[in-house]
Amino acid sequence: MSSAWSMFAPLAVRDFRRYYLGQTASAFGDSLTPIAIAFAVLGLTGSPVDLGIVVLSTRLPIVLLTLLGGAVGDRFSRRAVMLIADLTRFAAHGVTAALLLTGTAHIWMLVVLQLVAGAGSAFFNPAAVGLIASLAGKERVQAANSLISISRSASSILALGAAGALVALAGPGWAILADALTFLVSAAFLYRLPRTLTAERPGKQGGLLASIGGGIAEVRRHTWLWVWTIHVAVTNVIVVAPILVLGPYVAEQHLGGAPAWSAIGIAYAAGGLAGGLLSARWRPGRPMVAAILVFLLMAPFPALLAVPAEVWHLVLAAMAAGAQVVVYNVLQTTALQQHLPERFVARATSVTMLGSLVAAPLGMGLAGPAAALLGTRPVLAAGAATAVLITAATLLAPSVWRVRGTPTREADTDTEWRRTSRRERHSKQGSGSRRQGRPS
Repeated sequence: MSSAWSMFAPLAVRDFRRYYLGQTASAFGDSLTPIAIAFAVLGLTGSPVDLGIVVLSTRLPIVLLTLLGGAVGDRFSRRAVMLIADLTRFAAHGVTAALLLTGTAHIWMLVVLQLVAGAGSAFFNPAAVGLIASLAGKERVQAANSLISISRSASSILALGAAGALVALAGPGWAILADALTFLVSAAFLYRLPRTLTAERPGKQGGLLASIGGGIAEVRRHTWLWVWTIHVAVTNVIVVAPILVLGPYVAEQHLGGAPAWSAIGIAYAAGGLAGGLLSARWRPGRPMVAAILVFLLMAPFPALLAVPAEVWHLVLAAMAAGAQVVVYNVLQTTALQQHLPERFVARATSVTMLGSLVAAPLGMGLAGPAAALLGTRPVLAAGAATAVLITAATLLAPSVWRVRGTPTREADTDTEWRRTSRRERHSKQGSGSRRQGRPS
């Protein structure tokens, strides 16, 4: 019984509970926008190339600004950084909704607004990984990551059904407006968190460039992080990007449009819910090996899209893909939070994000032209084959097998570093008091 309820332990922490509620609301909105943006673009021009450009504009700022976002997240209050990012994304999506609802939207406007929203995500995401560790504690961090994944998946199941109905009956502008409002909800819960959290601001030695350099140096110490980053980078550009860009196009041409793609998205979210429940209880001895093996469940999804298969086949493949994404991300994020010193978590996250996402905008930009030149079937089939081949190659790296499912000495060293720093400060303060009290 105790092990069954251990996954809910982080919810007993009031501040984590507040953060969790805000992110649950935000996750609902986040699941509305991809479908809405995709069909808004197709409604304006009907071009998969334009769709690729708009999707690219969301990801490009993450590539350009993620290192800066990680440095800011470790240098300043993560709560404040995330609050500003939420308000920025609220403004970007709110204006997007207004343009679509008034019929004045143009592709270039959507590109600019998606760039702004992407910039907000570039600052929000690295800080969030560090904030979770501060709120829940390292001993509960995997349960906390799993709970957040479960809430995102459950919210997506509800939101994707609403998105299909909103897009089909009212238009994509209403779905994007709902997403904008959920950023306000998230910001309200972040505002209620304490202004200063334990270990939230590790210090401000040097400038931002020095902070970025320190994060890069820390990641270089962990070969498994680089191997994982390469694995994600290759699969993002060849496997994931074509699905994001060509999936709605295949649905529009062969599967019945937004309702079919929404059903596939719901199945993906349902798989994610199952993956979250599994990752909350599963403690593999070698988490990185387990995560990479689980990634093989992604391969059937692009393969069946390439056919294209019946919708119910794609629903099953999407469920498997959704489950692997959650398990993969929870295991990897937990390993980073547990095995790296807390003061480097946001910066290390930003470095791995940069490495893993730097190829994704290229893949999104090329997916449309590649499909126009070669056809959607070869592009998606190549993604399925790559999912298998890159996974097999990654498992040949010894460093992946050396990562254990318990915190290594890096985490212990970080705890000792903080204790030593406190002892030194107290010693200096006590010594200063004695000197001041000594008669001249």
